Amino acid sequence: MPFEGDGGWGKCTLKSKKKIGNTFTVYEFALPRSDYTVPLALGQQIDFCCLGLEDNVVSGSFYPYDMNDGERGVVRVVVPNQDAKGNAALVGLGSSKFIEVLHEMRQGDEVALKPGKTTLEYRGERVPVTDMVYIASGLGIVPIVDQVKAITPKGTSSVKVTSVVWINDQRSDFDLAMDELESEYTKYSTKLAVSCIMDDVMKNPMEGNAEVEEAVPYFNAGTMAVISGPKRFSEKAKAYLMRKGYPENCICVLP
Repeated sequence: MPFEGDGGWGKCTLKSKKKIGNTFTVYEFALPRSDYTVPLALGQQIDFCCLGLEDNVVSGSFYPYDMNDGERGVVRVVVPNQDAKGNAALVGLGSSKFIEVLHEMRQGDEVALKPGKTTLEYRGERVPVTDMVYIASGLGIVPIVDQVKAITPKGTSSVKVTSVVWINDQRSDFDLAMDELESEYTKYSTKLAVSCIMDDVMKNPMEGNAEVEEAVPYFNAGTMAVISGPKRFSEKAKAYLMRKGYPENCICVLP
């Protein structure tokens, strides 16, 4: 898809919106042509921009959601359904302002989009990476699922073992990606471990949680850890990994 507008923007129109329980909403946008795609690397967000409720410019950055291999003509993102303060805590103030506008949009409304920042970076000394450890909460699972799909099939990467630890404080939050994780585990059970843990780690320490301690492996040379979730969760998970022996340069925190 070409991005030839001022600032490298293209355009899309709202096609549909669908709630996942009471917690999340999936927005599907139609690209100008059915054969268009938005070229994205692993860990790369999509930037959106439009006029706000007060005719001001608002923007937000989100990871693509539930995109099938080879799918063209659409992009999807998933956003939280909380109030403004809750959304800001989950996705940041800027993106929360864009979500307010999203919730008021109707089918056919137009927004601008372009490929955003690439956020996945390995700074460790040991290459190749042979072990991946993912720790996610809430919407943080979205980019993790894409990465698991990309690196798990045989011959697609140097990774031999992948561990996914997904922690939520509400059972309904697991509806966001449980089916996809189960599908990947069924296909690659010998190299993929998935642990879904229900706990409020914002209130409770990760240390001492038997499920977390069992699911998160100790560091070995060649391991890369990726953390994805709300800012407070990510800070807590990073501190936990470092206390568990993970070097800081082997930990990537996704925004």
